[in-house]
Amino acid sequence: MSGATSKFELSDARYALLDSLLPDHQRPVRQAWWRVPHAEGTATPLSFAQERFWFLDRLQAGNPAYHIPCVIPLRGRIVVAALRDSLSDVVARHEALRTIFIVEGGRPVQRVQPASAVPLSVLECEGADATARRAAAVRIAGIEVVKPFDLAAGPMLRATLLRIDDGEHWLVVTIHHIVCDAWSLQRFLHELTACYEAHCRGRAADLPVLPLQYGDYARWQREWLTGEPEARLLAYWRTRLERAPAVLELPIDRPRPPLPSFRGALHSFVIPRAPSDALRELGRGAQATMFIVMLAVFKSLLHRYTGQRDLVVGTPVANRNRSELEGLIGLFLNTLVLRTEITLNITFRELLARVRTITLEAYEHQDLPFEKLVEDLQPNRTLNVNPLFQVFFVMETAQAAAPAADGAAISTGTAKFDLSLHLTDTAGEIVGCWEYACDLFEASTIARLTGHLQTLLRGIAANPDARLADLPLLSADEVQQRTAWNATVLEYPAELCAHQLVEAQVRATPHDTALICGDENLSYLELNSRANSLAHHLRAIGVGPESPVGICLERSVDMIVALLAVLKAGGPYVPLDPTYPAERLAYMLSNAQAPVVITQQQLTCVLPANYAGNVVRIDAKGVLDRLPEQDPACITRPDHLAYIIYTSGSTGRPKGVGMSHRSLTNLTVWQNGINPLARGGRTVQYNSFSFDVSVLEVLSTLSTAGTLVLASERIRRDAAALADLLAAEHIGRLFMPYTALAQLAEHAAARTDLALGLRQVISTGEPLQINTHIIRFFTGLPGCQLHNEYGPTETHFVTEHVLDENPRLWPTMPPVGRPIANATVHILSATLEPVPVGVVGDLYAGGLSLARAYVGDPGMTAARFIPDPFSGIPGARLYQTGDLARFRSDGVIELLGRGDHQVKVRGFRIELGEIEVALARHPDVQTAVVSARGTDARNRHLVAYVVPIPGAAPSTIELRRMLLEVLPEYMVPSRFVMMTSLPLGGTGKIDRYRLPDPASLSNADDEHQLVPRNRLEEELSRLWCDLLLCNKIGVHDNFFALGGHSLTAVQLATRIRDSFGVNLPVQRIFEAPTLAELSVVILQMQAAEADPDELARWLDEIQAEEMS
Repeated sequence: MSGATSKFELSDARYALLDSLLPDHQRPVRQAWWRVPHAEGTATPLSFAQERFWFLDRLQAGNPAYHIPCVIPLRGRIVVAALRDSLSDVVARHEALRTIFIVEGGRPVQRVQPASAVPLSVLECEGADATARRAAAVRIAGIEVVKPFDLAAGPMLRATLLRIDDGEHWLVVTIHHIVCDAWSLQRFLHELTACYEAHCRGRAADLPVLPLQYGDYARWQREWLTGEPEARLLAYWRTRLERAPAVLELPIDRPRPPLPSFRGALHSFVIPRAPSDALRELGRGAQATMFIVMLAVFKSLLHRYTGQRDLVVGTPVANRNRSELEGLIGLFLNTLVLRTEITLNITFRELLARVRTITLEAYEHQDLPFEKLVEDLQPNRTLNVNPLFQVFFVMETAQAAAPAADGAAISTGTAKFDLSLHLTDTAGEIVGCWEYACDLFEASTIARLTGHLQTLLRGIAANPDARLADLPLLSADEVQQRTAWNATVLEYPAELCAHQLVEAQVRATPHDTALICGDENLSYLELNSRANSLAHHLRAIGVGPESPVGICLERSVDMIVALLAVLKAGGPYVPLDPTYPAERLAYMLSNAQAPVVITQQQLTCVLPANYAGNVVRIDAKGVLDRLPEQDPACITRPDHLAYIIYTSGSTGRPKGVGMSHRSLTNLTVWQNGINPLARGGRTVQYNSFSFDVSVLEVLSTLSTAGTLVLASERIRRDAAALADLLAAEHIGRLFMPYTALAQLAEHAAARTDLALGLRQVISTGEPLQINTHIIRFFTGLPGCQLHNEYGPTETHFVTEHVLDENPRLWPTMPPVGRPIANATVHILSATLEPVPVGVVGDLYAGGLSLARAYVGDPGMTAARFIPDPFSGIPGARLYQTGDLARFRSDGVIELLGRGDHQVKVRGFRIELGEIEVALARHPDVQTAVVSARGTDARNRHLVAYVVPIPGAAPSTIELRRMLLEVLPEYMVPSRFVMMTSLPLGGTGKIDRYRLPDPASLSNADDEHQLVPRNRLEEELSRLWCDLLLCNKIGVHDNFFALGGHSLTAVQLATRIRDSFGVNLPVQRIFEAPTLAELSVVILQMQAAEADPDELARWLDEIQAEEMS
């Protein structure tokens, strides 16, 4: 071990030299480095690595993930007695193989058992022929290797001989990892072979005497890792891993469960000789071993898959740097944590040099046990995330690989980590195998990953000086597949402007009802005539193409008339919400440079006092008298602006999004094509005039002989009144953002007097979630389709997904579907490269759905609307939406939230929407929003804002417990704020910027500072203080955040058993890590064993103590 020899000690070579030069009486007496003074009969401590495996067994007893299986093919006649004696000989030589692990004085120790004969059962494999018998052998071996070990009773090694026929046997050996590692397995096979050959010849095997046993090493390791060596090693690793990411965010197919099952599977592959040889040559030129080269390749793949530039991977090291250890069987294996930071535009050759430096440094500091590192760094502990790394890399030579029976891929069916890559260098091709967690990954995902690794390898071999971002990842078939997914070309009337679609419908059905607003009904002809009169007036005062007209009106017939009139006059309309602050309205008018505003008499006071443009009071007497009622000649071209709608901007100023007629015409024709309204079908005009979907409500209805029913402002804001309107007016189609839809569904689902005729509900504007209220609502609407239509203001709609099957089968977070007609969607990396299926990337939208520009802001327009590198159309652009998404294998797009709604808390990257969805599943929660609070990484924490259903009052502990069942601990908010409603913006979406600071609220959960409230909590607090060396514990303090680790958790479980009389599994401490939560668990366990009278007395005492 590097650093283990003091400057006064001599190396093996120098001792040998002195032995040859000096007479016997002058030769130095060499002190064995492993000799650690200890009293006779004293139990041997566990090594640090053993302690970790012992803890893992306590956490999940019998878990086969830490079994080492080996199937040895045996040819020819087998002497069973000689084989049994040989097994016994090897076990007798190595104390580790006959060690048991027990607890003494609250700590685990190891005790060596006397040597005895090793049982060897012989099982016949039945079958009609050799193939069938081998298949039977595979089944039997699969059963044998997963049988649990009892660490406290032993043995740690099992052997079974499977007889296929007289000339073919399989020896199935299973050893627990706590006494063995890969090196030890090779040693075991070597000695077993030597002993068997010797027994068959009737003599003893010629094996060297072992100078020490594993227990000597364990004592020495504990003694040596004190003082200067430990401090020096810890100093290096603390610096190396400072602020390292807590999780490698691999794209997973299923949410990470709170408690891993450790179910795993294998996927094997072969890297052909040609790229393997090219990489060997590359390594020789860079003075890098094949291990380092392939590690760099692996990190390149991980970088491309995760988008992360800070990558942490684990790898094993034999850790036998002393010659005396080479022949010993035992757990010497250590795990190194290899962190690589990837800078922008780095080439593979540069990355290789960086990985080489980091790897060599790590080997120089390999003597610090991984378990000691975890204990020192105290990463956030959660049962479903391996500390420090979750991805493992192993590469060995063919000579070091364990033998396997012909055709037998015997596996324990487990995975220790999220993902492991095992490579074997055969000096020709490279044999690879993925071990992956079935909790997280589908087999098809790993198959795709393999293909991308092969493509990447070939690219690196061909051009190692390429940037990582430029190296190929997708196959030619995958590139073609993306092209097919964006093949959305559909004919539409490209020569028409948006209002001309309505004019055509007027000519077709002039006397049908077009608009209903309260008691006022207008036919298509009446609506068109009024709009035409206003359009002629606007033309007369100078409105034309690219001449914006502000519309500042209350919800009324006039609002629809004004919208159509501005389009007919040729200008883009600018919706001005009269409830907006005067300063915002003034900015919008100034930015849009609108020379005209249409308003009503009572609203002139809300316009800026210094507005110098022309104000048209639509309700002024005689304003539209004697004006022509026929359609004005169209002077607008499809590329002229149809509207300018302002949306919130990151600079604090709203952004004016200018949309062209071409985009609106395409969108309207698409909407009418996929969701055709029957003649007279009714759509409620629900959405705010400042929300872009409002124009689609109007145009898609009035261009298909439908009837538009205008909801008043009062009805818009009252779910009960809206439900009544939907029923009374026989509404068939509804456009609505999720938050408002959830409120409507909750109200309507609870009523039995509603007879709704909805056939289409289009959810827009914010991510759709399916909760229990929405399920009940749509279950009561047979035949009604729920459409999830996605697109930011800059693209209007760009994708759609239809939910029309059984609502009870709808996913909690439905996908957003596929691109609509004449739109394209690309999911790209930070360097604008297409990412693989399943990999998260930035969503870019293209095609006809795009806005023309941000009005008055060419710099922002150029930054967000970029040239489309995937289109052959001159001038084609892509819009960077800021949303994160991924493709499913069928081309359907899953939206994963905003890039700016992802936060980092305690080193973990968290998508807030995932927590919000989980909270919404609680039966007492109507809706919830989660926000990250805190000014820096040290005090960053999650706050949940919860609106309970009327009459409900879910407790903080109840919500925490529910979340812990579906989310890892680090995703559970530390504060909960109960609210009667969430702040909404004018469009009906949640306004996150108006969420209150919990510190300013009296109803914010501030229980962290609460002292223990009853005797149970007080006693548990005392146990914590003793173990964690604390003076004060709050009821919501976290055991692990206060310095607890795996061993102290085991000690706590033991003390809880002694103090409270319950056998608490260690796992429950991880599941309930706060004092309050753990107290509840203990009480529940006590209650399960108590008689009713005793239980009632306990509950009375606790209630009295908490009220006092």
